[in-house]
Amino acid sequence: MAQYTFAADRQHSALADLLDPRRPALLELIARCARAGLEAGKPVGVCGEAAGDPLLAPLLVGLGVTSLSMAPVCVPAVREALAGLTLAECRERAHTALDTDP
Repeated sequence: MAQYTFAADRQHSALADLLDPRRPALLELIARCARAGLEAGKPVGVCGEAAGDPLLAPLLVGLGVTSLSMAPVCVPAVREALAGLTLAECRERAHTALDTDP
């Protein structure tokens, strides 16, 4: 998702810092998409490495993402990360992440 948002080629090492899915600008974009999906009654999903990251998954849920699609090997760690948090805690983490400068 970051590579398209920031037009950053994943093969170009000088642009690697732009590929961090925790960048506040990217998280804000995800939050806006999630809000639009909620208003339209449509699900909003994230797939790939970002969805399978047990540290990022709670942020995505807190932003309003309704589904996470990941490699099967990632499921146990993400399940454990989410099971240990309430939705309110996920939302608080997301709020904190949005207020953080890169």
